[in-house]
Amino acid sequence: MDVILHVGAHRTATTTFQHHIAANRPALRASRAAYWGPKVVRGGLFRTMSGGTDPILPWQAKRAARRAALRVEALRQDGIKRLIVSDENMLGNLRNVLEETLLYPGAGARIAEFSKGFQKHNLTVGLGIRCYSHWWTSALAFRLMRGGPLPRAGLRECMVTQPRRWRHIIEEIAGAVPNARLVVWTHEAMSSAPHLQLHALAGIVTDAVSLPVLNAAPRGADLRRFMADCGLNADEFAWPDNRFLPFEMHEADALRAQYQNDLTWLAEGAGGLAEYIDATPAEIGAQTVEGKGLSDDGEHRYLA
Repeated sequence: MDVILHVGAHRTATTTFQHHIAANRPALRASRAAYWGPKVVRGGLFRTMSGGTDPILPWQAKRAARRAALRVEALRQDGIKRLIVSDENMLGNLRNVLEETLLYPGAGARIAEFSKGFQKHNLTVGLGIRCYSHWWTSALAFRLMRGGPLPRAGLRECMVTQPRRWRHIIEEIAGAVPNARLVVWTHEAMSSAPHLQLHALAGIVTDAVSLPVLNAAPRGADLRRFMADCGLNADEFAWPDNRFLPFEMHEADALRAQYQNDLTWLAEGAGGLAEYIDATPAEIGAQTVEGKGLSDDGEHRYLA
C-alpha cells in the first residue's frame, strides 16, 4: 500500500490542497485511495502528537503508531491502495516556530515518529516551501490576529539570521525516513495547482479548477484595524499599498537570497534526497485563484 504524508509547510496553501482532495472524493474512490485530513490526524489518530510539542514523548509515538497501523491495515483489507495523510502540524507548531524564531526545530524527529505507523508500506513525503520573506510575513500576520508577536527589529533580526533553511528540513526528513520518496515544490509555482501536487504525490488525476484562497493571512486593512483595537500603533511598521510588509528592504533582500540558495540546491538535484516538481505556467494553465481568507478545508479545522 502507498502512504503519502503531505506535511506542509504552514502558509504554503496546505488548506487549498486539503480542500481540493475533500472536493474530489469520487476520484479518490475510483483510484482506491483514502484521505485523512487534519480532522482525523488531530481529532483522534495522532491526538497526543499533533499539537506541535517538541520532542514527542515515546509513549505518545508508540500509541499513535499502533492506532495508525491498525487503521491502515483495515483500509488495506477493504481494498484501498493509496492513503493520503495531510496535516501541516506534522512538521511542528507555527506558534512554537515564532516563539523560538527557528524554522521547524525537530522537524526530522517529528516526521520519523509520525511515519512509524506506516513502516510496512511504501512511503512518500510531500513538502511545500516558500520564500522566507513572504513565509515569515504570512506567519506573523496570521499569528498577530491570535495574539502573536509584533515584528519589531529584534525579532526580525532573529528571523533573518536564524540558521535553519528549507534545505535543512529536507535533509532532516530524508535522514529520518531514508526509504521514503521525498517530493518538494514551491508555493510560488504550485499554490494554485493542488491537482498537480496530488498527481505528483499519488498519481491521481483531478481537474484543474478555479479555487478560492483558503486560510489566508489577514488583509492589511483588517490587520491595521485589529492592531488599533488592541491599542497598538500600526504606523510603527510600513504599509505600502496597505499591505503588511514588516521587513526592511535589506532584510527582505537577505531572506530572498537565502531562498534562492535553497532553490539552486533543489534544481541541482538536492543531493539525490528529493524530487523537485515545480510546474511551469503552461502546465498550470488558465487556472486562477479567486477570493481571500476562507478558512475551511472541507473538514473541521483549527490551528494549534
